[in-house]
Amino acid sequence: MVKTSRIVTTTLIGLVFGIIFMVLERYVGIPDPFWPVGTATLLFLTLMGVVIGASSLRMNWAAHGSFWGALFGVFFAVSVVGVVPYPSLNFVGSLIVGFLIETLATKVFKQPQ
Repeated sequence: MVKTSRIVTTTLIGLVFGIIFMVLERYVGIPDPFWPVGTATLLFLTLMGVVIGASSLRMNWAAHGSFWGALFGVFFAVSVVGVVPYPSLNFVGSLIVGFLIETLATKVFKQPQ
């Protein structure tokens, strides 16, 4: 059974990370046009938060966040090939953010799987 509070918590954490990465992309050097890439990043990380919260896979919490981060990272890295200089950084970043979303939800906000 999935708790609504867990889904809301992970969605908000994903949204916060999305805003942070969107602002970083704007000022660290994503070439024009910024808005398609920035909006895609925001929606991508928010959706990752929803999926991590709604997932009922019975795994260790660290492996759970890393699994979803890696899965989303593959699709995100492929989608930005040719738009950003190093798409592999998007994969690694997604892996880390997936882990952080799960860590914050499980350990800080005490929302177990």
